[in-house]
Amino acid sequence: MAENKLEYEGYVGTVNYDKKCDYYTGEVVIDGRTYTYEGETLEELREDFEDIIDSMIAFEEMGDDEDDEEE
Repeated sequence: MAENKLEYEGYVGTVNYDKKCDYYTGEVVIDGRTYTYEGETLEELREDFEDIIDSMIAFEEMGDDEDDEEE
């Protein structure tokens, strides 16, 4: 496979393909935590990866909003 990483919103994740299972998996490290994603196709893998990043960005923004309310 030519592409062995995914990039989105400044984050870089891995791409692994299991020939035996015909399945893709990957990992991305965000703030010291490892998140995994998976898919039956590269498109599904990319969607799962981007969903994780979008969720983390939304979570961080919620925390920022709460910090603003406390001031």
